[in-house]
Amino acid sequence: MDRIFKLSISSLGTGQSISFARPRRLTSLLLLAAIFVIGAAGVAVAQAPVVRVETLAGTGQAGLADGNRQVGQLNRPHGLAIDGRGNVYVSDRGNHAIRVVAPNGDIRTLAGTEGPALSAQFNQPYGIALSPDEKILYIADYLNHAIRALDVGTRRVTTLAGNGKSGFANGKGDQAQFNQPYNVKIDARGRLYVPDQNNHAIRRVEPDGTVSTIAGTGQSGFAGGKAAESRFNNPTGLIVAADGTIYVADRNNHRIRIISAAGEVSTIAGEGTEGFLDGFGPAAKFNRPIDIVLTADGSLVVSEENNHRLRKILLTR
Repeated sequence: MDRIFKLSISSLGTGQSISFARPRRLTSLLLLAAIFVIGAAGVAVAQAPVVRVETLAGTGQAGLADGNRQVGQLNRPHGLAIDGRGNVYVSDRGNHAIRVVAPNGDIRTLAGTEGPALSAQFNQPYGIALSPDEKILYIADYLNHAIRALDVGTRRVTTLAGNGKSGFANGKGDQAQFNQPYNVKIDARGRLYVPDQNNHAIRRVEPDGTVSTIAGTGQSGFAGGKAAESRFNNPTGLIVAADGTIYVADRNNHRIRIISAAGEVSTIAGEGTEGFLDGFGPAAKFNRPIDIVLTADGSLVVSEENNHRLRKILLTR
């Protein structure tokens, strides 16, 4: 079922919404988790909310078609970003394309294999991030081992960093190499952070395309301490806090790691073996944590692949 679903929640006269890409099953637990996140952002939820799930875009059949919600089609939509006007940008993984879904559900293709006007090509685009000025959409082009930049206004696609070949090298532009960059996030200064999955490292891309390694040796494993000596195992998600702290979903280590602004790596949650257990810090268990977001109250919400849950981590200072 390749659709984007919209969960609308109204409470005490206040409306909020969340968009989900291709949920296999929207369980009551997921609904409660979503409501909890919205509550943390300051929306009153003291009374039982009225919840309605509706299809925002997609027919339920995998395909590539622009148009309204009755005919528009997607194929394994993956990463999402949203602008101030409510347009949802989608890395349409199965179509190797970047699409945009208007608030009314209309789909159009911004870039991908759609003829001369859209001659840019992608290979399994995964994560996307919108620049603070909403002019540039950054794309983790997973199997092209590159970070791409799409000018939303002109629809011109350029390669910011990476040369299409897998490898592990710092440098500027096409001198840099990635190995299956899984995701991309952006900070307030316009710097990109990439969990470089098969290099088991966290990389940073400056606005001019210069790539550096923030943490990780390039070898899989589990080790903390100095960032240059730390080890990860297939990191797939991260989020950058306002103070520069980086929280990492270390997928195959089944842990949530932290990279401090001073460059020290430690574990804040996860015992290290796959499982499910709520609890304090290292006593908790995860099963392939995928991505992280930071809520308005400073807590973390983690998407968890094999436990099919959203988990919340309450941080204390």
